[in-house]
Amino acid sequence: MNMPLEAVLKLETRLPLNLVEIYPGLEEDIRQHGIKEPIEIKIREDGSLIVWDGLHRLVIAVRLELEYVPMIMVPM
Repeated sequence: MNMPLEAVLKLETRLPLNLVEIYPGLEEDIRQHGIKEPIEIKIREDGSLIVWDGLHRLVIAVRLELEYVPMIMVPM
């Protein structure tokens, strides 16, 4: 499922995005081929959501100004 980047950025993240280092080559790969593996959003028992996996991809999506990102929601 795709989710608007704007909506994903409103969610809590496991780590502040400004602390996420980007691996060399990953941004260029995503620029050329898009995000291949969905960003994982965990659903807590209270129903709140947290971006759990894919922080590197999320930072790159912001840099590339993508409109939507692939995501998957899983229970915590």
